[in-house]
Amino acid sequence: VVIEVERGGSAATGLLKFTITALRHEDSQYALVTMEDVTQQRVAQEAMNSFLAKAAHELRTPLTNIRLFVEEALEQCERDIAATSKSLNVINEEAQRLERTVGEVLSASQIEAGSFGIRRDDIHVDALLEQLKADHEAQARDKKITLEFNLPPKLPILQADRDKIALTLHNLVGNALKYTPEGGRVTVTAAVEKGQMSVAVSDTGIGIGPEDVEKVFEKFYRCQNAVDSNIKGSGLGLPIAREVARLHGGDVTVESEPGSGSTFTLTLPVATEST
Repeated sequence: VVIEVERGGSAATGLLKFTITALRHEDSQYALVTMEDVTQQRVAQEAMNSFLAKAAHELRTPLTNIRLFVEEALEQCERDIAATSKSLNVINEEAQRLERTVGEVLSASQIEAGSFGIRRDDIHVDALLEQLKADHEAQARDKKITLEFNLPPKLPILQADRDKIALTLHNLVGNALKYTPEGGRVTVTAAVEKGQMSVAVSDTGIGIGPEDVEKVFEKFYRCQNAVDSNIKGSGLGLPIAREVARLHGGDVTVESEPGSGSTFTLTLPVATEST
């Protein structure tokens, strides 16, 4: 017999699992009772189930949009070139969104398996940020958000994993746009000082409470104000971003106040200066 009992009252809530096994020895009968605290296992299971539901939603939305706009492009391709071009742009944007979501899931699984690593190569930061801007301009325009990039005239060449740094920056800018209401502003500022390059992503969004500031870097964690605002997300972007930064010898930090927006800053060591 297995019985699960919720533990509450003055102590911390949790879940206890009692397993009762009948034992017989000659003419005597006994019962072996094993008690386990399975709170963490249940929390992990619920987090995984929640993640799978969110991941399915995150994957379904771009797939649905791609299918719909492919159908529209096929119908309009001979009659309306402008409509076809618009459909192809949406398909391209949704395909990139899908690729980033899949990348997050794969990265999370690699982190859990202990196989998450980086491959260093030359990264031209200016080109990377220009591509980042191009990738998110449509999203900002749709939400009527002003997206600004304040970049110095000269940025270094980093020795880093381009794909993972790009994924990190996409997460930071994508989050800023997601949590900023219509009419707001998102500003990306790059700077180089004392052998380190920083990229700060500031927004005028809903902000983060002091109790949630460090928790946002935990896998699957969602701030309560984000949940209350019905903003969708997997809870993986920021944990992956910090893991990537720390593997490169840098970090991702946050400063935020509820209702006043947030600033997430990626710092990376500069290995090679541009010439």
